[in-house]
Amino acid sequence: MERAIVSAATGAMSSVLAKLAELLHEKYKLAKGVRKDIEFLRSELSVMNDLLYVMADIQELDALNKGWRDRVRELAYDVEDCIDLSVARFCHAGGDASKGGFIGTKQLARKLKKIRVSFQIAHQIQELKARVIEESDRQKRYKLDGLIGSSSDPSRNKVDLRMCALWEETKNLVGLDGPMDEIIRLLMPREGEVPSQQVRTLSIVGCAGLGKTTLANQVYQKIQGHFECKAFISVSQNPNIKDILMKICSQVGATPSMADDEVLLVNKLRERLQYKRYIVVVDDIWHSDPWKIIGQALVRTSLGSIIIVTTRLKDVAESCCFSHGGRVYDMRPLDDNDSRRLFFKRIFDSEDKCPHELERASEDILEKCDGIPLAIISISSFLAVDVPQSADHWNKVKESISSPLTGNKAVETMQSVLSLSYFNLPHHLRTCLLDLSAFPEDCIIESDRLIGKWIAEGFVNAEPGESLYEAGLRYFNDLINRSLIQPLHEVRGVVVSCRVHDVILNFLVSKSIEENFLTLSDPSGLPTSLHSKVRRLSLHNSYQENVVSWIKYIKPYVQSLACFVDCKELFSLMEFEVVRVLDLEDRLPLTNAHLANVEVLLQLRYLNIKGTGVSELPAGIGKVQNLETLDISLTQVEKLPSTIVHLEKLARLFVSPKVKFPAEGFSKMKRLEQLTLLSIHRQPLSFLKELGQLTNLRMFEAICDDNYEGSAWEILTSSLRALCSHKLVGVDINMRIGSNAIPMDSSFPALQSLQTFMGLLVNLEVLQLETKRFTPEDLRVLGGMPALENLILYLADTHAGPFTIRGHEFQRLKSFRVGELNQILFMPGGMPNLKHLKIRLAFTTNSYSDLGIQHLASLIMVDVGINAWCDHRGAVEDVEAKTRSLLDTHPNRPTLIFNTNFLDDCYFTKRVGKISYFTKRVGKINDEN
Repeated sequence: MERAIVSAATGAMSSVLAKLAELLHEKYKLAKGVRKDIEFLRSELSVMNDLLYVMADIQELDALNKGWRDRVRELAYDVEDCIDLSVARFCHAGGDASKGGFIGTKQLARKLKKIRVSFQIAHQIQELKARVIEESDRQKRYKLDGLIGSSSDPSRNKVDLRMCALWEETKNLVGLDGPMDEIIRLLMPREGEVPSQQVRTLSIVGCAGLGKTTLANQVYQKIQGHFECKAFISVSQNPNIKDILMKICSQVGATPSMADDEVLLVNKLRERLQYKRYIVVVDDIWHSDPWKIIGQALVRTSLGSIIIVTTRLKDVAESCCFSHGGRVYDMRPLDDNDSRRLFFKRIFDSEDKCPHELERASEDILEKCDGIPLAIISISSFLAVDVPQSADHWNKVKESISSPLTGNKAVETMQSVLSLSYFNLPHHLRTCLLDLSAFPEDCIIESDRLIGKWIAEGFVNAEPGESLYEAGLRYFNDLINRSLIQPLHEVRGVVVSCRVHDVILNFLVSKSIEENFLTLSDPSGLPTSLHSKVRRLSLHNSYQENVVSWIKYIKPYVQSLACFVDCKELFSLMEFEVVRVLDLEDRLPLTNAHLANVEVLLQLRYLNIKGTGVSELPAGIGKVQNLETLDISLTQVEKLPSTIVHLEKLARLFVSPKVKFPAEGFSKMKRLEQLTLLSIHRQPLSFLKELGQLTNLRMFEAICDDNYEGSAWEILTSSLRALCSHKLVGVDINMRIGSNAIPMDSSFPALQSLQTFMGLLVNLEVLQLETKRFTPEDLRVLGGMPALENLILYLADTHAGPFTIRGHEFQRLKSFRVGELNQILFMPGGMPNLKHLKIRLAFTTNSYSDLGIQHLASLIMVDVGINAWCDHRGAVEDVEAKTRSLLDTHPNRPTLIFNTNFLDDCYFTKRVGKISYFTKRVGKINDEN
């Protein structure tokens, strides 16, 4: 049956139309009258589908139209559930009825069961037909027509990775450089000054979207090297105090335990920090109560320590710092000059260049943004991506931004801008964006988790020659480019996780409720939607007793469940009869018993039990024939059942290294695209051999531990060679440093495998390699790989090198990370497309003072780390000065992060500050350094 296409605009209507067409297939043996009813449904629902798309582009519907829209969407979901369950039961009754030839009692019983199912389908189709006629008549009676909408074409942009590298630095240059310097002056002792005899506390306060967190993070990154202990944690609107205390403990070097209560955690923190100089940033406090506990944990006897708090509420800011003699820093919106600089940089890659004909429209738009950075970023991203650069188009945008109301100007402005951005998204992106409302505040969301859910829900529609995952990744990248989600972490030049700004999240939650797209729990534990049928459910808080019966009632209708709290009322999971998505990550109470009878979940496509207490998958998992994504990483599962090989639709499988695969049958899983993170030497040799038959495999991640058998490695390399002419583009094999995973004798050189099969992988785009030995000859092999775009080298030998990147090598490489070596030199013409460079050097007297970085024409970010003895201080400073000077004159003005560790007998560390240049504002939260 054709894949369901589901959207926030039409619900499951597009999917239903395809499935109704499938029901007309001869194999279902439906009566002639039923077939006519199905044709009628297709015709009527097709018109309704078109009308729903028109309605979706109207920002304000009247109550009459909105009610009709909601009922028709519900009707579509009901039709889909009816078809899916009926077809599944029909297939379970014995296969294709058109084959005939039933003989004997069992066969006759099976045929009779299929006939009974056919009658059930006919009866349900009659009921659905009556509902469709009723809604169609209602639409005509009340003249629900004359609606005008708009649409926009989907963007196909890839992520501009400068967004990941320069998110913080751009804000620093546009309005935050002055505040950052002022805060540092207030908190840090001047040169030669004795550190303060008390802990200094400062609260940064301001409205949503001003950049409070960014400012605090800038200060934190700038001065953290001066402190023995450091922590940066977010509190958010509904804090879990125990989790917050545990995070602080982990970051400052205390030893928290899940068994610790809040009192014990506070005592552990006080003991750890009592004689340490520390800096702690407590971000996004909404209430004073959490601070009463956090403040007790941060002892006041640590001389020269610093506490920074950010909040939207002035009384909370005062409560946090005045009791300790601190001060409040009142953050203001950007002034007109900084607003223009940020606005123009986003659109024109320049702070002061704007076409003359757009100047007036720019001023009018900026006036409505009221100096709020998030509003400016949102509207400028929209203008840069979707709107032609003409005065007429920009004036229409200006007119569509509603004037902020008195009393809450910032909030009204933000909602207006976000609403404009939302309604100018293509329908498929709106749906994916709304799905993010399922995640709590400050949640770090992995891209694989998100894309797998989108695919399972039916939100993703691939174009010809494109896999569903590739399409989902395109959607994800597009939302990043539009500044609607913030990139967090990047691996090998690819964004692997994100978060949603809480201002945008609040907007998405309200929009999801309005559209009845998602139901979630509010702080009281009550559902946010009172609709009787809940299709998507996200639990953030423990439910109260008065809604336990409500959960039981809605289970038969829920298609997607995301749980971020331990809720016993969820069980039994088998009562979620039509569920497509079960996202139960990190729900430790989930055990083997809860997955018993999983085979009854006939529609399940996505199962995420990562980080749960499950230790064994049931044999019935092999009967969940629609399953496409299975994540059992960080569980206690050590062996997969033999039935796993029957999951012929499985495309993404995430496991832990301790998991052992079945010895036979793995080659049946022809649709598998992603396989991570298995241990090679725990697997049967027959499994490694069958791996080569998975012709759709795109990404493969594994580790080699110290239980090495040469035959296993040889079989694996043979299988990977067999896949090189198909779709394999990413291989990540972690050869653990310090182990004997790869023999080092002359009969089996360290990278013989690289030379024998890596060079043949013409499609390989991503490679991460850890090894004890690495030679210039090995580098030549990598340099000749024609498709390689992202390369990470972890070298155990700190004296590796010298390495020279020659002019004809690494022609497509975009991201290069290497460490640790003593010498590297980039020659003209080498790595012409490299954007991100991260190198770690063990400095010696023979190290280059000129790394040749100026020859890398496409650079946008450079991260250099050097370990050196104190007596090399002068030479290292020369390298830094030389590098800075070269990048100063580089056409792209790339960002430079230069970190130096000077070591002597005392082993002390000095952190050298950042020098930041850029050509376009981009975003990144959580610098790895």
